[in-house]
Amino acid sequence: MRRSRLVLLACIAAAAVLPVTLAFAQASSAPTVTTAAATSVSSSSVTLNGSVNPNSAPTQYAFQYGPTSAYGEETALTSAGSGAGATNVSASATGLQPGTTYHFRIIAINGDGTSVGSDQSFTTTGTAPAPSTAPTATTGLATAIGQAGATLNGTFNPQGQATTFYFEYGPTGNYGFETNPQTAAVTSPIIATATISGLSSGATYHFRLVAISPGGVTLGSDATFTTTTPPTVTSGPATDVTNDGAVFNGTVNPEGQSTTYYFQYGTTTGYGLQTAPASAGSGTGQVGVGAPVTGLASNTTYHFRLVATSSGGINYGDDETVATAGSATPASVVRLMGRMGFVSPGNVIGVEVGCFGSSPCDGTFKVTVGSTTIGTGSFKLNGNTGWFQNIKLNSTGVNDLRGNSVNHLLDTDVYLTTTSGQTINGRLSMARWNWKDN
Repeated sequence: MRRSRLVLLACIAAAAVLPVTLAFAQASSAPTVTTAAATSVSSSSVTLNGSVNPNSAPTQYAFQYGPTSAYGEETALTSAGSGAGATNVSASATGLQPGTTYHFRIIAINGDGTSVGSDQSFTTTGTAPAPSTAPTATTGLATAIGQAGATLNGTFNPQGQATTFYFEYGPTGNYGFETNPQTAAVTSPIIATATISGLSSGATYHFRLVAISPGGVTLGSDATFTTTTPPTVTSGPATDVTNDGAVFNGTVNPEGQSTTYYFQYGTTTGYGLQTAPASAGSGTGQVGVGAPVTGLASNTTYHFRLVATSSGGINYGDDETVATAGSATPASVVRLMGRMGFVSPGNVIGVEVGCFGSSPCDGTFKVTVGSTTIGTGSFKLNGNTGWFQNIKLNSTGVNDLRGNSVNHLLDTDVYLTTTSGQTINGRLSMARWNWKDN
């Protein structure tokens, strides 16, 4: 057990003695506990006593008790603080049988370990009840085991008496935690299950089923399970870098679980893109993985990281960067083509947009009459191309054109905004078609 160490420094120079400096190291360790004698013993209740030294770590304590030194029942977990000295603690236990001998001990848990006190006993006052059949209890297997939780299973038979059942669990065979109690009173076996959470990944836990009735306390056998561990991932440097592509690399340890990996990438640490998921197997050693990517912009820095996921959880590698080769491709310029637009009988406007340059053009546009929007749309064009973009008129636009006289041009304004930040606007004149058939 680690204890605080007293460091004494003294310095003597010539005939003078300098002051002594004391320094105390506040290293934490598993709690120190002592079980004390029970008090206030009656026919159905008792006060259980002990002391706890948290040893400078946040600590919880409880008293375990039962008709044998295997216990089976426990008072509520209570904080003992995080001090460095022993504190006297106590808890009441009720619902005891008269004229019955009980064993008890104190248990305390912190992040550095679990400690239990010595076994003590007491006998309740009064006359013991007539014996009856104790329930049976069988601990089963844990299922749905994950990184931080599991489902505990078992069976018990109340033997026709009102029976309380729950699971004890903890990092050692001393347990320390228990699930919420439930009750039943039948004469046939019952399946017991409870889901627990808040566990540590990659850790082994003990558990057992407990059944309590007027006939006695029955404990299932101890069973164990180990929570899963998320894959271990490491992002590596990119290779085969070209003007528009690269291979992203890294390593994955599946930690014994079937594991899928992929790379996230983009021009910022927000990424936004990812490669197709691929299998890293289910081994327990490091596996080199990689994924080629294309369609990158030249002379551009990209961020990427490796991601791996399994039933044990998800893990992310560190951010890496790669700069593609070549010179930067300038953004293309978008233009509104022509000054006349057509309107189809289906209430659709045709606006011709041109993209001048080698890079694609995309964005949104709207058509207005005065300050009123009569239609909106989006466009996406390859470099050095142009085409009509169709906009479905809204009801206001239909009414505006319907109210325009035949053979008269209706002036509209078109506003275009590209994803590269370019904004332009222009005047577009549209003629009403013959509405008599619409």
